[in-house]
Amino acid sequence: MSTDKQLHTYAATQQFAGLGNSIPPPPPSTQSWTSLPLFASLSPETAQRFRDAMEMVSYRAGQVVLAQGEAGDDMYVLDRGTVRITVRNDKQVVVFERTSPAPALFGEMALITREPRTATVSAEEDCRCLRISKSAVQELFSRHPDTAVFLTRLVGERLMEAKGIRRVGKYEVTGRLGSGGVATVFEARHPTLGIPVALKMLSHALVFDDAFAEHFQHEARLVAQLNHDNIVRVLDTEQAYGTHFIVMEKLTGDLLESVIDTGQPIDWTNVRRIVREVCEALAYSHKQGLIHRDIKPANVFLLTDGKAKLLDFGIATNPGGGSSTTGKVMGTPYYMSPEQITGMALDGRSDLYSLGILAYELCCRELPFDADTLQQLFGKHVASPCPDPREIVADLPDDLAEFILRSTAKLPEDRFASCAEAAAFLKAASEVPVLDRFAMSALSVTYHGSRRELVERVMAEAVRQLEGVPGVALFAAHRGAMEE
Repeated sequence: MSTDKQLHTYAATQQFAGLGNSIPPPPPSTQSWTSLPLFASLSPETAQRFRDAMEMVSYRAGQVVLAQGEAGDDMYVLDRGTVRITVRNDKQVVVFERTSPAPALFGEMALITREPRTATVSAEEDCRCLRISKSAVQELFSRHPDTAVFLTRLVGERLMEAKGIRRVGKYEVTGRLGSGGVATVFEARHPTLGIPVALKMLSHALVFDDAFAEHFQHEARLVAQLNHDNIVRVLDTEQAYGTHFIVMEKLTGDLLESVIDTGQPIDWTNVRRIVREVCEALAYSHKQGLIHRDIKPANVFLLTDGKAKLLDFGIATNPGGGSSTTGKVMGTPYYMSPEQITGMALDGRSDLYSLGILAYELCCRELPFDADTLQQLFGKHVASPCPDPREIVADLPDDLAEFILRSTAKLPEDRFASCAEAAAFLKAASEVPVLDRFAMSALSVTYHGSRRELVERVMAEAVRQLEGVPGVALFAAHRGAMEE
């Protein structure tokens, strides 16, 4: 805790902690502080942990709680009564003033910045506050990392406010792009190039998990070295507001998840290409020593020209690593491989399983496995064969069906040997103009050299008749007579 605390704050604390005359409690508020937006979705258990870490302090009407321009690292939650918030300019002229009844939150920015207080807050009437210092907050988050989601919401809100924090390091924040369980993504502008970039902010709940934070920093350095046409490019990293940011190229297009949800049709040629491009991106990342662990439509971006880009290596691990870095199973349940669920060592075939589930969803517009509980869903991934997608889509090309069924085999050894092999399978299929099913016939003609003209004439006629016929591919070869 900082030593340069406000004397008036501690005087008030001492007075109403039993060292001076007590004052009667103000009338109760009809709304609890837990209803405030930053606390609203916390579980009762998490909210109670916050309450246990906070100290109750009381103030008489007119007493200053915190003063503009002074340093401080305490956050206050107004539990009872009303406070007056006043902002003055450099000439001490009041430029903003309003009263705020309980419940209310103030001084919260002291938890993430060292800047002086931006307003004076005083008790409009006798009031009661819950106070927590930055050091107490950090101790709470270290013991219970899940409570740190509060900071993620706080930073996220302040980054989006017109008069809030608008910069992350050297980048100017201009909007929000999306959010998930691991990170929130903002749009920002590169300071010198002037181009838009995406800023991925790691959840504070993971920052305060020492094992994950160390892992994230290590993997961020590795991901920054990835250079593949189908993987989003990482440009830079920043540390600010108690968390980590990854700066990435901003993409123009749409998430594959959105394309699936809207029912936008995709022909089989493009389905095959999208899956192959993700496969090639994974083959490259596996070669570089990274297993993605979270392949799903929300992590595949389709550019306006249709090209697929693989996103979010935030929970990536190295081959041989387990499914968990923090003691928790990492991934998205609907797409997780059996070995992720059971905590086995992972290799690239785990990502391949998830890609097979993604391919099923892309082809059938529904997931192969669903259940009422997480345990039931995991049980299906571990033990139930993937349904044949042709039962849903009768005209599905056989090569796509084979890719899905082989990729989602329960045992890794029953899948393609690697994403590189799976990509080669899809590439070969895309180069053969298949309609529904394909077969191969071979003809070998052995002849005396004197009959060469006749054989070549007959073969040329066969080629002429078959060439250009949809669904037929020709492969011609000739070997001359062996000379002794």
